[in-house]
Amino acid sequence: MSIVYALQGVLSGVGSSTPSPTLNENLTQIIEIVSSIVAVCYDGIPASQSQQGYDILRELSEHANKFIEMRALAEVTNESRQVMTDSSFAIANAMKMLHNL
Repeated sequence: MSIVYALQGVLSGVGSSTPSPTLNENLTQIIEIVSSIVAVCYDGIPASQSQQGYDILRELSEHANKFIEMRALAEVTNESRQVMTDSSFAIANAMKMLHNL
């Protein structure tokens, strides 16, 4: 599963009145993909763009950690829906910025 589909799954899951049964699976996929990207990219950032690159990787890690917290919740609340929505868009944006380095 690609990160795009997993992010779309989270957004669609939190947008409905009853959370999708695949919400935790999508969160897990995103966490795994982002963790792998951070690990692979950490040593490969061009020296000329290292500060920006490390900032992007840190942002990706922070939002993956938020997904870990959301996945551990017993129920989906309005607040957790907002966190998942914000983090989904932040991850998509950070991935785009990382790709453009």
